Amino acid sequence: MILSGCIGSTRHTAIPGGYPKAFQANDRILVGTIPGLSTQRSHQLYQQLEQAFGQKGIATAYMAEQEYDLARQGIQPNAAPDSATLAQMRKAGYTYYLELAVGNVASGMGYARTSAQEQKEIQQGYGTVGVDDSKATVHFELHSTDQKKQIYTLATTTKLSGVTLPGNKYEDGYRSSSTVNLSTESRATERALKKGVAALLDNCKVAQ
Repeated sequence: MILSGCIGSTRHTAIPGGYPKAFQANDRILVGTIPGLSTQRSHQLYQQLEQAFGQKGIATAYMAEQEYDLARQGIQPNAAPDSATLAQMRKAGYTYYLELAVGNVASGMGYARTSAQEQKEIQQGYGTVGVDDSKATVHFELHSTDQKKQIYTLATTTKLSGVTLPGNKYEDGYRSSSTVNLSTESRATERALKKGVAALLDNCKVAQ
């Protein structure tokens, strides 16, 4: 934790009960690009997702890489997944369409030194440590091309908080400290995606 300079916590918000046995080992999932991110960053996150699904034997395809073939069938990049579009995706060989979005992003990189007197005030409720958290939320929306509708949603929020290390100065029984957060919003996003994909695969119970 000292080396990474952060402590992680993750919270999931999803439809209760998941969607049991939604995934099969031979499924093909079309994944949309992530709005608001650069082309390179969106692709990096897709590659992370692709690896996680691949470990379960599930093939994924990235919409930006399939743009030409999809356009031939009248499917536009990141098209609104209405029933007609989902039916077209089904004909193209995809069993699911997965929409991704990243939000609630904040970078908390920073360093704060707290004296023994300041530490006393903090413990008594009169002060705060000035290092913010890094956090990000990744939203997942899973659409069934067979049922032609959205079947599952999940939002995963990861917060990376600073690590407080004890100092070597004392005053009235209180010890000085230093708080450091070496995390970034990029790291928080990657952690949220990793945790979210794991929850998605677990909640939708990959059938063997």
